Amino acid sequence: MTVDARLDVNVALNRQSFQASVYTDIYGTYSPAYANDGKKGTNLVYGPCIHTNHETNPWWAVDLGVPLHVNGVKFTNRDAVGTYV
Repeated sequence: MTVDARLDVNVALNRQSFQASVYTDIYGTYSPAYANDGKKGTNLVYGPCIHTNHETNPWWAVDLGVPLHVNGVKFTNRDAVGTYV
């Protein structure tokens, strides 16, 4: 894969991803693939997002498939009381 570094391209889009653990509740299972599926939902009930079990040092990773120089990473976070940032 060749990506021009000057472009704002999501090279992680739909690539295989992993996380420390996968949280499941009455609403479903929060798969690591939700983090890079291109959707911007952050609501656990109505929108796809990831969630790990409650643990120390949770992590998420994506396999980009090839070595790349990454110029930036964008995150959307959900806080514990349900206010989305």
